[in-house]
Amino acid sequence: MDTIIVKSNRYVDSVSLMAVGDRLKGLHNIQTAEVQMATPANRELLEEEGFSLPEGLTPNDLVIAVRSETKDQADAAVKLAEDLLDHKASGEEGPVYHSLREIDLAEDSYDLVQISLPGEYAAAEAREALRKGLDVFIFSDNVSLDEELELKKLGEETGRLVMGPDCGVGLIGGVALAAGSIIASGPVGIVGASGSGAQEVACIIERCGYGISTLIGTGGRDLYPEIGGISMLRGMRRLEENPDTRVIVLVSKLADRDVMEKILAAADSLSKPVAAVFLGGDEKLFAGHRTKGAFSLEEAALTAIRLLGETPPVLGLSDAELEKLADKELALLDPGQKYFRSLYCGGTFTEEGLICFSRTNPSVELYTNLRNRYAKQLPDHRKSQGNTILDLGAEDFTADAPHPVFEPALRLKRFYEELEDPEVAVILLDFITGPGVHPDPITPFVRAYEEKVLARGKKLVVISSICGSREDPQNVEEKAKLLRKAGVLVMPSNYQSARLAGLMMRKLAERG
Repeated sequence: MDTIIVKSNRYVDSVSLMAVGDRLKGLHNIQTAEVQMATPANRELLEEEGFSLPEGLTPNDLVIAVRSETKDQADAAVKLAEDLLDHKASGEEGPVYHSLREIDLAEDSYDLVQISLPGEYAAAEAREALRKGLDVFIFSDNVSLDEELELKKLGEETGRLVMGPDCGVGLIGGVALAAGSIIASGPVGIVGASGSGAQEVACIIERCGYGISTLIGTGGRDLYPEIGGISMLRGMRRLEENPDTRVIVLVSKLADRDVMEKILAAADSLSKPVAAVFLGGDEKLFAGHRTKGAFSLEEAALTAIRLLGETPPVLGLSDAELEKLADKELALLDPGQKYFRSLYCGGTFTEEGLICFSRTNPSVELYTNLRNRYAKQLPDHRKSQGNTILDLGAEDFTADAPHPVFEPALRLKRFYEELEDPEVAVILLDFITGPGVHPDPITPFVRAYEEKVLARGKKLVVISSICGSREDPQNVEEKAKLLRKAGVLVMPSNYQSARLAGLMMRKLAERG
């Protein structure tokens, strides 16, 4: 039987809803359960699962949908969901607060608050936190640029750090924030205006045998000219003062030239060595500065290790090995399979991929859902054409649905569509793990590949990389083995995935 409960005008962030839904699905005799905001995309997903929703739902309504054998089982599941949403059954140690005004810092030695509220409320809570002397990590988006500037100026006045708005990852005091990974501790500190990019650098450093002291996210707009890099500059000063940090890494997409110049000039005055990657930048950007420039996320990580005085291991394959692998895989495809598709969930991974593809295949036509200088924009982001590179974490996909790192259902649906397209030859997937994201973002894609390709005796190349750490609860090593067992090509970084995919794209174009 199906039970539907609607909480009108009850907002809960997607991370919390994902955790509650997963808890319900683990209950005995519960066939399936979903706890979602009633956005159009979520309503569509619920209806595809067979739930009949009431009329008149709005995106501000919360839906608890449970399928069970008996009413008693459903009632118990709904009661647990309500208790979890009200923090009555969280199992958390210590007090649970419903407002910053309940916290007495004279008794409770907190130093940071993570804010995950609708944008219209997030700025007010951030102001309250800064006035209480707390650093703030603002996961919320839809905070205006004017409010962001106001908050970051207040952070400067109070001597506190403002991470965000729309800050995706952080690692402060050994605690992973939002979608961040649990990285081993070590001597490298990172300040990133790019969430997935900063996490990729951190995870590669760990993979090479080293670790991270702190990862400070700034939010993606910090290097806008209106903001001027306020949080990146403060983060650099914080790492300069941190005795556990020996090397500093700066991570961002290409940003305002004057702001990047200001950041690099400030780095010149630091006593610690600095590496930086501004994706899409060139050597001229770093001319005359002490900072060691890198031009991929992987290179930034390896440069940091060299600045420690160490020699990093070699990642990936040589050009000759890549050629051999590409030829072997493509030789098994049908002549009609001629196009490449990438289904990214990391925005910076999409950017890094587009840069790599456009540089290595300047004559190959590329399409994307993004507005950028590397590819043409798709007429309709819901339909791929030719060689298509998608950022499924972009607003056109997430305006009415959770980001794919928290709920992979929409990306999985698109993956099924691409697997069924007879003209598709190669698909690229990135995966992001951590305690705050989906508990298993990889297995459903393996099952889909096995069902739609292997079981039918078809051949289609799937390339992947995993941005995650050894201590992440998803068990990255086991998931990599699962991918390889199914025949998926697992590369050690997003850059290496893009290298292989770009080479295959070129060979497909030449063959076509």
